[in-house]
Amino acid sequence: MEYYPHTFEGTLIMKRFLGLPLIALAVCGCAYFQPSQQLLPDLPEPPEPLDNRFAGFEVPEQDRRLAAFEDPALDGLRSAALSRFRTEEEFKDWLKATYAAAEARGIGPRYPAPLAAAPPPDMAMSVGEPQAMESAPSEMMVTGSAEPGLDGNPEITNNQKAGVDEGGILKQIGQHLVILQDGRLFVTDLMPEGEPGLKLSDRADVYRSSDEDTWYDEILVAGRTILVTGYSYREEATEYTVLNLGEDGKVTRQATFYISSNDYYSGSNYATRMIDGKLVIHTPIYLVGRGWWDDLDIPVIREWRQEEEDGFRERTELEDGRPLFSATDIWMPVQQTLKPVIHTVTVCDISGVTDTSIPVCEATAIVGTEEHEFLVTKDAFWLWMSAANEERRREINRDDPRPNCFSGPRPELSGIAPSVLARLPVDGSRPGVLGVRGEPQNQFSMDMDAGTFRAVLDWRHRDCSPWQSREEAELAFFDVPLNELGDVLQDTAGGRYFDLPTPGASAYEARFTEQHLVYGAREGWGSWPPSEGETRDSGRAIIVPVDAPAKPVTVELSHDVIRAERAGPYMALTGYHDHTGLSLSLIDLRVEPRVSGTITLKGRYESENRSHAFNSRIGPDGAGLIGLPTVPQSEEADRWWWWSSSSDMSYIAATADGSLSQAGMLAATRRDPDLPSQTGYECEVSCIDWYGNARPIFTGGRLLALINSELVEGELKNGKVAEINRIDLTAPLAE
Repeated sequence: MEYYPHTFEGTLIMKRFLGLPLIALAVCGCAYFQPSQQLLPDLPEPPEPLDNRFAGFEVPEQDRRLAAFEDPALDGLRSAALSRFRTEEEFKDWLKATYAAAEARGIGPRYPAPLAAAPPPDMAMSVGEPQAMESAPSEMMVTGSAEPGLDGNPEITNNQKAGVDEGGILKQIGQHLVILQDGRLFVTDLMPEGEPGLKLSDRADVYRSSDEDTWYDEILVAGRTILVTGYSYREEATEYTVLNLGEDGKVTRQATFYISSNDYYSGSNYATRMIDGKLVIHTPIYLVGRGWWDDLDIPVIREWRQEEEDGFRERTELEDGRPLFSATDIWMPVQQTLKPVIHTVTVCDISGVTDTSIPVCEATAIVGTEEHEFLVTKDAFWLWMSAANEERRREINRDDPRPNCFSGPRPELSGIAPSVLARLPVDGSRPGVLGVRGEPQNQFSMDMDAGTFRAVLDWRHRDCSPWQSREEAELAFFDVPLNELGDVLQDTAGGRYFDLPTPGASAYEARFTEQHLVYGAREGWGSWPPSEGETRDSGRAIIVPVDAPAKPVTVELSHDVIRAERAGPYMALTGYHDHTGLSLSLIDLRVEPRVSGTITLKGRYESENRSHAFNSRIGPDGAGLIGLPTVPQSEEADRWWWWSSSSDMSYIAATADGSLSQAGMLAATRRDPDLPSQTGYECEVSCIDWYGNARPIFTGGRLLALINSELVEGELKNGKVAEINRIDLTAPLAE
């Protein structure tokens, strides 16, 4: 589930991302001449107009005793075999018929705000060629133990998949750390004068004016190129700013471009990925709420001119931008849906982008459902699409059997609503689809490794809404070889399904490794600590071998589970038993799964919930260090998605056999937020830390921590982390 916290409307569910490309065909004709005469070729017959499969299409009367996803009356609105729309008129007629069918079922609009209107056809952008403005001239796992090269980008972030860097607030370029806060880049030199140390080398505004209504959330790096992602409510678009970091640690701006979109913010997922130096983004275009007679609102990409001295920016001549694809590039839905969404995946090459050109992008677009989760791997974007709650509703007679949505028998396969798994290759080649059952709860519930896609699925009866949670979650393990996805969606459920033991509560956390799935649970969706005097039931962790999913192993825990993260050969689980403090257990996965160690940080409570807030440095023998942000007051440990206060960085040491001990803490400097900054620093734009502000960092054999506006270095001595250096990122730059 995802929200609109940027606008403080935390109850509005949404999914977002951004932008993509379009294809324009150039046709060249030539005349043939001889000295004696000119031979005119026979003019070809004009091509037959393509059949519009939805011209005058009327949906038969629907059977309200059936859900929308299974009613044969709606089957004509999909193409089980992968097929693109033939013309824009066909797309509009399909949309008209879909809206009429939705209205007949009482399914109304949910997202009333459309994207920016598409420009005229003559502004189409050709894929594969950078488009300059008319005025332009014609021309962990953490790898922190490795020494970074001059242009190296060590993965210092707790990414889900190796080789797929996720947008975050902290990245590394060579000997420099680049931190995003308050719409600014803070650059710290880790080797000033060639010696280990900390020196603030630059502080650069990403925003152009303090009047901007933009939230700057994520950075990615490729070589010495920095990409900053933000959302502009004024532009109704995602802003991408491309900058360069010089060897002297100074930042220079290269370009700014926009892709029209909804707000992309997610409480758990990340908006952008970098794969082999290319930007990968996802934009869902919600079609419910716009008129069938309207032009198709394709995302557009546009650039800005350099700003004037007063910071005022002029639009380019291409004021409305260029569309990134056309209706005939869109794959038709393979499943029945009355709340259609165009899911688009764009891959952009940002190398060579300047203030007079936009990046080269390629896009894949497919119509699917509103309810979806996605996973990004090095070669593909995996999209799991499920029927919305309104599409599951049906009339049930008083005498018909009804499921017990809160307890009772486990649903059979026939009682689970159908979903679709789609694979959209990053290289733009043909997608593949598969009919599936069940629903993953987030990206961490899915994995792709060694030619097999896997997922842990909510196993909810088709007649039960998401708000009718069972007292103990019912789950299933799913796997399917890559070669089973194809061009045609079969009505039967593809892949394999295995019943999994319940984790003992309704809300759960799950993570995959190459060999195992591990999950555990807690009561309720919140992850705050117990109040004084409250005691929670002991928890459990279930370990599922991915090559033998019918043989899960259950181990008992002394606490519930609010976080699950990979840490070398272990799975680290955090949670609470009582008000004493945060507990952390390691599940050793090297031989027979077991709890190798549990520790409780007395008087400490976990403050952030994002995956990037956790990190570890574990050696080949299993010994190492774990870092995560904590606070001393339990009332500050709600673990909301945003966190603008200060956390301390707590460290836990693991021995080679997985036993645990406290390894000290790097403490934040506590400041009264109501008092002026002692350094005179002021935030002007993007002043809420929607992604949190604390990160443990392991790089080049060193141990650092981002703690709000401070960067602190520690050293492990006699089993404890001791501070050896600290800089204030808001302090004036040294001359």
